[in-house]
Amino acid sequence: MNWNLAEFKLWGIDVKIHWSFVLVLAFGAFVYGAGPAGWGLGGLYGALTILLLFVCVTLHEYGHALMARRFGIGTRSILLLPIGGVANLERIPEKPAQELAIVAAGPLVNLLLVLLLLPAAWLANGSSWQGLFTLNAMGASIQNPGLQSLLVYLISTNLLLALFNLLPAFPLDGGRLLRALLAYTMPYVQATRTAVAVGRFLAILMAVFGIFSGGISLLLIAFFVYVGGSAELESVSSRAVLRQFRAGAALTHSSTTLYTSERLDRVVQLLMNSYQTDYLVRDLAGVFVGVLTRPLLINALREQGPEGRIVDVMLPAAAIPRCSPDADLAMVWELMSQSGSRVVAVTAQGETLGLITNEDIAEVFQVMGALMERQATDRGRPHVG
Repeated sequence: MNWNLAEFKLWGIDVKIHWSFVLVLAFGAFVYGAGPAGWGLGGLYGALTILLLFVCVTLHEYGHALMARRFGIGTRSILLLPIGGVANLERIPEKPAQELAIVAAGPLVNLLLVLLLLPAAWLANGSSWQGLFTLNAMGASIQNPGLQSLLVYLISTNLLLALFNLLPAFPLDGGRLLRALLAYTMPYVQATRTAVAVGRFLAILMAVFGIFSGGISLLLIAFFVYVGGSAELESVSSRAVLRQFRAGAALTHSSTTLYTSERLDRVVQLLMNSYQTDYLVRDLAGVFVGVLTRPLLINALREQGPEGRIVDVMLPAAAIPRCSPDADLAMVWELMSQSGSRVVAVTAQGETLGLITNEDIAEVFQVMGALMERQATDRGRPHVG
C-alpha cells in the first residue's frame, strides 16, 4: 500500500510526502482560522505557513543529501512526515569527518534561511529592528496574517529547527554529530551505542516532561527519538557483523547452475528438491548471461507454464550488481539496497564465480546472532573451579 500523498523529484532526489501531512495542514488552518482573521483568510494563511515551514524542512534535508552526494553517497529519497523530514541515505558515511559535514549541512541551511529572511523582515518592519522579535511579535504571527508576521514566523521556526535538531539524540542531527565526534576516539559501533544511550535518556526526559505538561507532541517526538536510536544501533551493529565476512567465503559452491537452453520445469524440479531459490544462468559456452530468481519463476509459471524458456524470463547479466570475492558482506548488502536486487554476482578476472543472495545475508545474521547469544550466556554463568 502506498502511504504517500504526493511524490516528486528535485535535483535527482525523490521527495515523498506522507498522507498524514494533510492533518498538519488542517491543524494549521484551524489554529489561524480560530483567530481574528476568521476561518476564510485565517485558514488559508494557516495552511500557507505550514506549507512554507515544510519547504524549510525539505531544504534542511536537501542540505544533508547534497553534502552526502559530494562524498559519493546517494540519497534514496526524502520523506516528509508531520514531525519533520528524513533523508534516506544509501549508506552510512565511512569517516567521522564525512558524517560531521553531512549532518552539519542541515542546520546550516536553516541558519542560511534565517540570514536571507532577516533583511526582508527588517524592510517589512519599516527598516527597523524595534519590536520585531518580541514575544508580542511572535504572538502576532499567529493571530494576524501578514507579510511581517509570516517572516517573523519563518525566521523563528528556522532557528528552532536548527537548535532542536542539534539535541544529541538519534535520529536528530545532534545524535549523529555526537556519534561522529565519539568515533574519533572509539570504534564506530561503540560510538553509536554511546550516542544512542544519551538519546534514549533525553527521550525519557522528554516523555516525562510531556506527560506532566500535557504535551502530546513532545510524547510523539520522544517515541520517535527512542525508536530511531534503536533502529540506528541495529543497522550499525549489523553492518559491523557483515564486515567480518568476505563475499568469496560466503559463496555456496554446491549451488546449481542453469543454462539458457533449459525450460522452466527444470527449475521447478530443483526447487522441490533443494533450498536454492536463485540461479545463475549461463549460455552453452559457459558465459554468465543472467539470473533466474524465485519471484521471476513464479510469475513466469503463471504466464507461460512449465514449457516456458529460462532465457525468456531471466534477469540479464547487465542488470545484476557485481562485487569482487574480497568485498565484505556489508558492501554486498549496500549493493543490494542501492540496486533493489536480491542477488549480487561475485566476479574475479572477468569470470563469474557465483551469487550472493539476500537469504545468504540473512543466514549470516542468524548464525552470528546465535553465537553472540551463546557468548552472552557463557559470560553470565558463574565460573566454577
